[in-house]
Amino acid sequence: MAQARSRGAVAEVGIIGAGVHGASAAFHLARRGLDVVVFERGRPAGGPTGRSSGICRAYYTQPFLARAAHDSIAFLAEFAEHTDGGDAGFVRTGGLYLHGPDDAAAARRTATALIDLGVSIEILGPDEVTVRFPGIDVGAGDGPGSAGTGGNVAVAVREEQAGYADPYRTTWGFVAAARTRGAVVHADTRVVRITETPGQVALTTADGTTHRVQRLLLAAGPWTAPLAAQLGVPLPLHAERHVVALLGPVSGSGPASTAGATSGGAGSARRGAAPPDIPDPDTGVIIDVAGGYYAAPQPDGGWMLGGLEPTPPVDPDAATAPVRDTEFARLAEAALRRRPGRPGETRARARARAGGWSALYDVSPDWQPVIGQITDRVWVDAGTSGHGFKLAPVLGDHVAGLLAGEAPAPGLAEFAPGRFTAGDQLTAGFGTARILG
Repeated sequence: MAQARSRGAVAEVGIIGAGVHGASAAFHLARRGLDVVVFERGRPAGGPTGRSSGICRAYYTQPFLARAAHDSIAFLAEFAEHTDGGDAGFVRTGGLYLHGPDDAAAARRTATALIDLGVSIEILGPDEVTVRFPGIDVGAGDGPGSAGTGGNVAVAVREEQAGYADPYRTTWGFVAAARTRGAVVHADTRVVRITETPGQVALTTADGTTHRVQRLLLAAGPWTAPLAAQLGVPLPLHAERHVVALLGPVSGSGPASTAGATSGGAGSARRGAAPPDIPDPDTGVIIDVAGGYYAAPQPDGGWMLGGLEPTPPVDPDAATAPVRDTEFARLAEAALRRRPGRPGETRARARARAGGWSALYDVSPDWQPVIGQITDRVWVDAGTSGHGFKLAPVLGDHVAGLLAGEAPAPGLAEFAPGRFTAGDQLTAGFGTARILG
């Protein structure tokens, strides 16, 4: 048994979790001049963050999150300036969001609201999609999230500023910049006990050391709810296993990358070191709500694929199973059905499996983030439900403001942890594709 010992200094703010949300909050707190200490059970971005697809879009049904995502994309595009030379790996590809008949009216309402917020958005009919993006089959039904003609495209939304970034490099960029500003980041340091007193919060780590902080942020992803439970606060969060499948480039266009092709999958290597050579640059990121999947382009010409539907709850401490053959086939078939290639071409089907991995989502009952104060000295930023990466650069600033005692940003209170017991759950996404936020 580890011998108990105590550190004398009391930091102003402690953060449990160095995924992208914890790292972003640490950076924004440190740049405010606060004394910050971060505790990460593994390595920064070594959990769900490092397995994120990294898609960046402002296409949200929730106005506050749309603004946060829009501003975060701008932050990522100028990441080096904000973080003293950090590299988020951001690539602007544009995004195309495809909706079936059941979502058409909601998609148009959402797009119109985003235009009013200043997001660069176009609404396209099926015929316009065919003309603008001839490699896309707007009549390809029967996707993973559809039934019959439900997979046909009734309306599409184009977002010019969308793209993708590297979650691993983004997180480490925040960590490095936070450290430069005085933050202390303890990696491989698991907090096993939290004790709150009227004047401070004591954090005991697995080696028996006790650290004391004045205020605490829980940003531990799927492990946030068990930590909050130690304080007598039940958070209705659960973990889900989701898969990311890599479909290789067109045969003859270059070797398919196998980087990150295991169930681990964390780290920037999966994006490759080559400069971006985006396939179908007039489409870029695709979120096919009608077909039930998303696709992000890869530097080697391949696609990163994932699903949009909920999955059963899992134990976050259990080993996540690698991508199964049936899971890969389901996603690949849907993507290739929608994007068979331009008329007269057959090359799009000459793609091979290039790997994949499993990821954990930290899911709230309404698939929206859970942000706010849960005790006198403890706040939470969790429940981002699979769409949190793109929000982190600016949402971390809002969360830092809460811990710094600043007035909350307008609209942030909607995400308070108490909304579930108060019956104030938020709407999210389109139909069962609530991951779109």
